Amino acid sequence: MNINEKIIVLLITLHMVAVSFFQDKAPAIVRNVSAEEFKKLMDSLPDEVVVDLRTAEEIKGGKVAGSTEIDFFGQGFEPAIAALDRNKVYLLYCAAGGRSGKTAELMAKMGFKNLYNMEGGFRQWQKLRMPVSKQ
Repeated sequence: MNINEKIIVLLITLHMVAVSFFQDKAPAIVRNVSAEEFKKLMDSLPDEVVVDLRTAEEIKGGKVAGSTEIDFFGQGFEPAIAALDRNKVYLLYCAAGGRSGKTAELMAKMGFKNLYNMEGGFRQWQKLRMPVSKQ
């Protein structure tokens, strides 16, 4: 990473800290839900955003239809999360639930209020034979 990239990352981090500090202090609640509950939420909520936090390599095997891809390990991860609308409902998943759980915690600290984390992640989704999009 060159000096300009480091400065950009530092500025984004400082911005996120400032936004978090000045956000409404009402605590956000992260709801951990099963794959079945996740699917019901997808079917019943009008404007939810489903976010796949896996790598591009992992996604090659399929994903939840309509999900937005944000690579948890990617260089643009935090800026992509910071750019999201804090007023929307987010349904988060990864391979097994770890990355999505950490992302939900980060988003809650950033002022997002409506967060759902799929327990067991995409592995559980596949195990239950839920619909998978191959792109």
